[in-house]
Amino acid sequence: MKKITLLLIGVTFIISCGNNKEEQMLYNYQQKNVKALNFDLKDLDFKIQKIEKITDISAADSIKLVKQKLAEYWTKKPEQALIDTLSFKYVKDIINKTIRQQDTLYKSYQELVLSAIRRNGFSDKLRYKRQRDNAMEQKLSNEKILIKIKSLEKYYNQLSENLDSILSSKYKATYSQNNPMLGNTKQTFDKIFYTNSTQTEFVIRESTNND
Repeated sequence: MKKITLLLIGVTFIISCGNNKEEQMLYNYQQKNVKALNFDLKDLDFKIQKIEKITDISAADSIKLVKQKLAEYWTKKPEQALIDTLSFKYVKDIINKTIRQQDTLYKSYQELVLSAIRRNGFSDKLRYKRQRDNAMEQKLSNEKILIKIKSLEKYYNQLSENLDSILSSKYKATYSQNNPMLGNTKQTFDKIFYTNSTQTEFVIRESTNND
């Protein structure tokens, strides 16, 4: 019985001295980064001063950003009223209409190019060719935008299926480590980290005041 008690105390001590889940996630994230530079975190005196959860990010939060992104395809600085009311269908219809117009314009300029060639109109041929190519360039650009909007709409629909689902959690961390690129100078960092949807690892980092 005495041996069992001592064993349990030993296990408890090991657990208490180890990293908690969030600290381990941070360690793993930083280790991955320094490994890419052929360093090992254990050699850089890595220490975590503080790590705290700020908020959860739900599908409902993300869907607002998706609508804002859609509106930004329409205008660079959309007002909230536009963000709230602009629909994917309306944007797609307008872009499809524009693509058809550009396709018609392209074919018209192509006919003018051929006509200029037949009558040896060199300057006209060059002018119509530039206009033809410009129409095609604009058409291809809008087709690329349309693909992005369709992808955005698909993501929007996925989010709409469960608005309460947690997509990520936001954490703030303060930690220090030596910088081998600066003669192992000790540096302290304040960073924002985002987890994956299963809360098992950090996948994105953003700076709060220094890199």
